[in-house]
Amino acid sequence: MRKQTRRRLAALALSAALLGAALPLSAQAAAFRDVPAGAWYADAVYDLSYRDILQGTSSTTFSPGEKLTRGAFALMMARTVLTASELAQYQYRGSFSDVPASHWANAAVNWASEAGVVQGVGGGRFQPDQPLSRQDMAVMVVNFANAMGRDMPGLVDSASFRDSGQIAAYAKNSVAACQRSGVIDGYEDGTYRPNGTATRAEAAALYSRFLENCPTGEFTILRKRVNSVPVRAVEFDPYTLTAGLALGGDRVKGAESPTSLVQRTGAKVAVNAAFFNMNSYLPIGTLISEGRVLTSDNTYAPAKSAFVMDSVGNFSIKNFSTLHTATLHKGDGATSVIESIVVNRQPSSATDAARILFTRDWGSTLGFPARDAIVVDNTGTITQVAHYQDVAIPQGGYVLAQRSRRQYEGDFFDSCQVGLTVDMAREYRGADRDDLVLSIGAGPRIVKDGAVYGDASTYRAEGFGDAAFTSYNAVRAAIGIQADGSLLILTANTSLPKLSQIMVSLDCVDAINFDGGGSTNLYVDGQWLYGPQERLLNTLLYFK
Repeated sequence: MRKQTRRRLAALALSAALLGAALPLSAQAAAFRDVPAGAWYADAVYDLSYRDILQGTSSTTFSPGEKLTRGAFALMMARTVLTASELAQYQYRGSFSDVPASHWANAAVNWASEAGVVQGVGGGRFQPDQPLSRQDMAVMVVNFANAMGRDMPGLVDSASFRDSGQIAAYAKNSVAACQRSGVIDGYEDGTYRPNGTATRAEAAALYSRFLENCPTGEFTILRKRVNSVPVRAVEFDPYTLTAGLALGGDRVKGAESPTSLVQRTGAKVAVNAAFFNMNSYLPIGTLISEGRVLTSDNTYAPAKSAFVMDSVGNFSIKNFSTLHTATLHKGDGATSVIESIVVNRQPSSATDAARILFTRDWGSTLGFPARDAIVVDNTGTITQVAHYQDVAIPQGGYVLAQRSRRQYEGDFFDSCQVGLTVDMAREYRGADRDDLVLSIGAGPRIVKDGAVYGDASTYRAEGFGDAAFTSYNAVRAAIGIQADGSLLILTANTSLPKLSQIMVSLDCVDAINFDGGGSTNLYVDGQWLYGPQERLLNTLLYFK
C-alpha cells in the first residue's frame, strides 16, 4: 500500500508588506498583547497565525473585535492552499470593478473568483473592504470546501436557529452544512444573526474549526495557476481504488456521454482517455482493460506512448508494440502460423488483407463480409469456418478474419477445419513485462525521469506531426505519476511544451498527454472540474 496522497496546506506569508487596518499584517505567530491566553478564540488565532493564514494588524496586536472584511477572508482561504509565489501569479486586473490591481486583496480575490469560491455581490463588484456577513462567510466556506475537495461531515445533529427565517435563500444550505459539521454553533440565545458581521476573533474561531473538522478527503483538488497557466487537477493515491477503462456503449466503436459513463462505472475520479476518429469513433492507439486487449494499433509503435498498469497495480508509461500470433494445429500434427494479427480494427477497404482478431468488444458480428473467417470458442477450438460472409462473434471466444487475401497468402485459412485448435499468443514487445492489466495508448509523452520531455521529433514519432497541434494553446488533459506513486490528473489551456513544464512543477516524474479539446472532461467525487462537455466520448479512464 502506498502512502496517501501528499496533502497540501501551504500557508506562506506574502513577500510584500501589507498595510492598512483592514489588512492583516504578518505577526509571525508572535504573542498578541490583545489576545488573552484564556480567551475563547485564542487557540484559533494562534493556530491560524502560526500557519500564516490570518495575520495580525501589527506585529503585536490582532484586534479581535474588529470586523473582518470580505477581502481579508478571501485572503485567508487563498493562503490556505497557495504559496506566496503562487498567489503572486494572481496579481492582475480582474473582473471586479472595485478590486483594482493595486488593491491589497487583489490577488486573493482573483484566485477565489477563478477557483469558484466567490462570485461577488452583483453588478461586477466584490466589495473587498466591506465587513463580511456571517451568512456570506458560511457560503464562502462551503464554496471553498467544494472547490478544494474538503469533506464536510455530519458531526452534530441538525439544529434550527431562532432567527433562521432571516437567513437568505442563497445561504440556507451553506449555513446548514456548517452547522452540521460543527463549524458554527450560533449564539447563547439560540440565534445565528446571519446579517451580522463577523469579528476577526469569530472568523478565526470558525475557520480554525473548519480546517480541523473538514479535512481534505481521498482527493486533493488543485485550482491554481502554475507557471501563470490556470490548472484544475486532482491528486490521489490510486492504490486504494480500482482503476478501469470504459468504452462508450461498451463497444470499441462506441460513443457515450461523459455523464452516462461516470454514472455507469460508479467512478470517483474520471477523465477522457484515448484519441479517437471523430467520424468512425474508432480509438487511436492500443487499449487494454482487465488484461484484455480491446483494440491494437501499432501504426506509430513502439514510439507511441501508453499509460499502463500491471498486475501488481503499478502505473507507468511505456512504449511497446502489441503482437498477436496464431498457430493452427492441423490433423496430421503439422502447424500453420500467421503473425502480425491486429485486434478489433475496421478493415480500411474491401482489399485490406489485414488479419484481424474480433472479440465481443467489437460487437455481436463482424459487420462486413469476410473473405475468410474462423470462429474459435473459449477452449481454442474452431467451431465454424466461413468465406465471403459476415459471422457472429461468440461470447468468450473470438473470430479471426480477413477482408481480402494477400499475394502470398499461405495455407492457414485453407487448412482450417471445424474441430481443429488454434493457439493465440500475445506479446507486448518493448514493454518489459506481459502482465499489463490496463493500457491507454495516447500521447505524446511529456515528462520522463522527472524532467520535461518531448520536442517536434518525438511528437512526430508518436504520430503528432502537425506543428500547430503541439505548439498552440488548447484545452488539454494529462495524467502524471509522482515519485510516491500518487497520480495527478490535470486539465489546462496551454501548449504541449508548457504542459510538460507544468507537470514537472507539480512533482510528476512521468506524464503523458491524453485526448483534449472538446473531449476534455475531468470528474472528481461528485463534481466536474472540467465539463461535462456535449461531445460523446469513446473511452473513459476511471477510478472507483
